[in-house]
Amino acid sequence: MGLPDALDAALMVHVEVEGPLSGAQALAVFSWRMLEYHVLFSWRERRRSKIDLPPQVYSLGVLIDLGNSVPLESTLKPEHVPPQGTLTYANDFLNQQTRFTFPIVELESWRSRWAELESLAPTNPFAVIIMAQLQASRYRRKTTRLGPLLDLHRRLYGYGYARKLIGQLLRLVEGMMTLPPRLAEAYLQAAKQIEQEHDMAYVTIAERFYTQQGMARGHVEGQAELLLSMIEHRFGPVDDATTQRINTANGQALRVWSLNFVDADTLDDVFRD
Repeated sequence: MGLPDALDAALMVHVEVEGPLSGAQALAVFSWRMLEYHVLFSWRERRRSKIDLPPQVYSLGVLIDLGNSVPLESTLKPEHVPPQGTLTYANDFLNQQTRFTFPIVELESWRSRWAELESLAPTNPFAVIIMAQLQASRYRRKTTRLGPLLDLHRRLYGYGYARKLIGQLLRLVEGMMTLPPRLAEAYLQAAKQIEQEHDMAYVTIAERFYTQQGMARGHVEGQAELLLSMIEHRFGPVDDATTQRINTANGQALRVWSLNFVDADTLDDVFRD
């Protein structure tokens, strides 16, 4: 890269995924956070590498949707308007000026390029993830997601990916396009049929939980006991009402809650529809 042999160059890629944004305040907060992380990562890498020069840190903002509820050009300062895929944090205080410009990728902009995603998906797993996100945002009502989710499931088996990679991608896709309890069983049955058609067995998320703890035997009591153990391990002691809710639930509800648990950040996320 043109550096003297005696110098080391450190490169860290920072990707932050952010939901819909619109308006000056939302973009300003996001831009400031990107600058904050950029500085913190640079500081940590410099201390860890024990180098005198600041390390090279590449910060990339991945946005689901910039939003169009507020026209950006009419509400933002010129330096805040994203030109050609960049965003700038700007702050002037007394005789100090701070400018931090970083590239952004808006996933929603790929919706009009769906055919291109389809052509990339057989060899690029990231295209599959973007397709899943676009479908999740298009079908916001979980009751409408069964068909699109099965379509992505079927596509993955047709791309020729290795079994391990298919499993990893399906975990992500299933987490992004969660289903309500009454459709989860239908999805599992259809997924098994797809796997049989391609002569490739894949252990789904729900089945993995059950098998590891003997839950494949179909004992509802075992399902409830395992789910309670996982919740207590991640979120701490469970109150009596939650314990009663789990212990009296049927097998279908327990399967859905176990799927939800994989990506849950809070206890409420486990019981989402």
